Amino acid sequence: MILVLAVMGCATAVQAQSFSEDAVRAAYLFRFAGYVNWPEEAQATGPFLIAVLGAPTVAQELQRLRAGHQIEGRPIEVREVHTARDVGKPQILYVGPGHAQELRLLSPELAGSSILLVTDEEEGLNWGSVLNFVELDHRVRFEVSLTAAERAHLKISADLLTVAVRVRGGRRQTRDSCMPQGMFDDDSGCAISLADAIEQRGRAWAHRWKAPG
Repeated sequence: MILVLAVMGCATAVQAQSFSEDAVRAAYLFRFAGYVNWPEEAQATGPFLIAVLGAPTVAQELQRLRAGHQIEGRPIEVREVHTARDVGKPQILYVGPGHAQELRLLSPELAGSSILLVTDEEEGLNWGSVLNFVELDHRVRFEVSLTAAERAHLKISADLLTVAVRVRGGRRQTRDSCMPQGMFDDDSGCAISLADAIEQRGRAWAHRWKAPG
């Protein structure tokens, strides 16, 4: 009985950790939009669309986050897709880990499109992503490809580059980036870094919304 309880406890801990990291990824995706500029032709009217491929829990977290919020004055739509052909033309596309085959199919389809492709693969930047999640010291962080951003006609804010763990195709800024006051509707001002603020808020959301089961 003790062994069974121990195994169950470990499984719950792993599930909670995974759930927490998915909440952090969702928080990043939600906030990336504030640090990326799309070309005028890509800023059409209608909802700001975030598509998610291969990461249902991240999609669920985004659905929770979008309630009562807007991006660039537009309502937010979160769409979970299951194949590369279903992606369409979102502003942000997140492809979850373990979907390298879909990335191979997407690369030619997305060529020249102003879509912020965010991946979670070891070689994500090599598959054409603009932002790729990495784990550093047990924290969710990200790397940036300015080369891919230029191909997609996207401009990445220097504030975002500052907290990236790696910047390909450009030089990272040396100054510390901080959260603008009101970014998370609190009084944090610039006392906390952008990356740490997103990490903390994502984990707070994870504790607020307990994992099912």
